[in-house]
Amino acid sequence: MLRLHFINVGDGDAILAEEEHGGDTFRLLADAGRADAGSHPGSRRLTAAAYLARRNIRRLDAVVVTHLHSDHFEGLAAVLETAEVGAVYAGFFPPPCAGGMPRTGAEEKTVRGLKDCLERWTAVTAALRARAVPLLSVEETASLSPTPRLSIQIICGDPGAAARQRRVWTALLSGEAADPDMVWWSSKFRNPGSLRLRLAYGGRRIELAGDCYGAAWEDQAEPCAILKVPHHGDAKSLTPLLVRRLRPEHAVISCSAEYVARKDRPSLAAIRLLEEQGARVWFTDSFPQPGREPSCWSSADFTIREDGAILPPDRG
Repeated sequence: MLRLHFINVGDGDAILAEEEHGGDTFRLLADAGRADAGSHPGSRRLTAAAYLARRNIRRLDAVVVTHLHSDHFEGLAAVLETAEVGAVYAGFFPPPCAGGMPRTGAEEKTVRGLKDCLERWTAVTAALRARAVPLLSVEETASLSPTPRLSIQIICGDPGAAARQRRVWTALLSGEAADPDMVWWSSKFRNPGSLRLRLAYGGRRIELAGDCYGAAWEDQAEPCAILKVPHHGDAKSLTPLLVRRLRPEHAVISCSAEYVARKDRPSLAAIRLLEEQGARVWFTDSFPQPGREPSCWSSADFTIREDGAILPPDRG
C-alpha cells in the first residue's frame, strides 16, 4: 500500500509518502514546511520534524525540496535532528564555498526575501554536507523507481530557465556581480519554476505540484487521482484549463486555517473550479468553509491499495 500524509504544518508544505515492500518501507518527504508551524485555535498543526518524531520515523530515504521559499525548506534543519536522510533532491544547492551576500539596505522586497532564503538554504545545505547526505541536483526531469510498484518523477518544467536561475544564485553566493534585473527575475521565478512530483502507484497518478502556478504547467497536465494543489490554493494556483486536464478525484490544499485576503489564499474561486470538475477538496489545516465542518487533524492521510482503490482521510 501507498500512504500519503499531507502534514498540517500550517502555512507551508510537507508531504510524506510511504510504500511498504518486501518487509521494508520506502519513505519520501516532499518539502518540510517552516521551522515553526505557529498555532491557531482549534488547529492541530505541527512541524514536519514533530510529525516524524510522533510516528517514530527515524529514516527518510529521500527528501525533495521543490523550491527555495522558507515555508517549503526551512523545517528540514529540524528534520535532520529527527531522522537520517538518504538523499536530498533540489533544483539548486549552494557551492561549498558560498559566503554571505553584501546588503545595501535598499533592496526591493522580493530581492531581500531571496537573499534571506539563500542564506538560510546555505545553512541547511551545510548541515546536510556535515552529515554526508548526498545532494542531488535536479536540472531536468528525473525518474525514480524506489520499489517495484512505485514510480516517481521529479519534474523540472523549464530546464533552460532553471539553469539561468542557478547561474544568478551561484554568482550572488560567490560574491560576483549579478545583473539586478536577473536577480529580481530569479526571485520571482521560484514559484513558477518549482519542481513538481508525479507518483504512480496501482494505476493511479498523484500530482504534488509544489508552488508551480497553474498557468506554468497547464499544457503539461494529464488526468490524476490526487492533486496537491499548488501555491496553497490561492488565485494563481489553478486555471480552468489545468483543472479540466487534471480532473482530480481528490484535491488537497496545504494552507493555514486563516484566510489571507491580500493573497486570496485559499481562493474560493479555485475551490469552485475543483468542485465543478468533480474533485473532493481537502484542507490540511482547520480552514472553515461554508456548510462544512473544519478539519481537525495533524495530517490529511490517504491510502492507495495495490488495486488502485483510494481510502481518503475520512475512511483511511
